[in-house]
Amino acid sequence: MGYGNMKKIQQELDKIQVEGFSNTKQVSVIVIGNHQVVSIKLDDQLQNTDLREIEKQTIYACNDAISKVEKEIKSKMGNMMNMPSGFKLPF
Repeated sequence: MGYGNMKKIQQELDKIQVEGFSNTKQVSVIVIGNHQVVSIKLDDQLQNTDLREIEKQTIYACNDAISKVEKEIKSKMGNMMNMPSGFKLPF
């Protein structure tokens, strides 16, 4: 794979942005293609919620977003490299 392809793949990965949610949907997290969290939103209804519960929901939302970003990366990488469907990438 040449340098041009790598640059193109990186540009595609830079465009990835996914949103993950807590199981209650009261916390949402946005993660971009390089696995950076760029936004965390808490629903106003959480104001009187126990801090531990908010922490748990935030972790859940982060994990949901990271899982989605992984799927998106594998999908884009597979498409960019013209991999047969079902081909497993080594990461």
